[in-house]
Amino acid sequence: MPASNAKRFSAVRLVISLTDGLAALALLSMMGIAFFDVVGRSFFRSPMAGATELTELAVAITIACVFPSLAWRGLHATIDVLDVFVPERFRPWQVGLSNLLCAVSFAFVAWRVWIEGDKTARFDGQTPLLEIPMAPVLYGVAVLFGISALAFLFAILNPCKVTEA
Repeated sequence: MPASNAKRFSAVRLVISLTDGLAALALLSMMGIAFFDVVGRSFFRSPMAGATELTELAVAITIACVFPSLAWRGLHATIDVLDVFVPERFRPWQVGLSNLLCAVSFAFVAWRVWIEGDKTARFDGQTPLLEIPMAPVLYGVAVLFGISALAFLFAILNPCKVTEA
């Protein structure tokens, strides 16, 4: 990547690195929850209380945190059915249009999840066993989906394919 682009997108890469780090922590927490739950079940005949709820929350957080990185690096799942019909000179436009559609889609989902967070906050929604408030989780997921939408837009502006880790 040219030096000017590297500097121009340094804030984007910082946010991506932070969300990647959060995803890694959430994944690590899932592994710890599974480990302690299995140890509790196997050796003490007492499973970890709320392990399922904690795992579900960690899965949601992991997925929401990893989307910005996938969007920015262009590593999300793609279907190349139309690629054989699109001439090579139109590929940048095809990728740009795809990223724009994904940005709009993620912005829409972020908006809807935020609305669900508002409803959940109004009715004091919690997980059944551990009574963890769900509104902050939904707001966090909405923000991360919004960041994903922005990452798709920045991927359009970035002239180079960014695939470094």
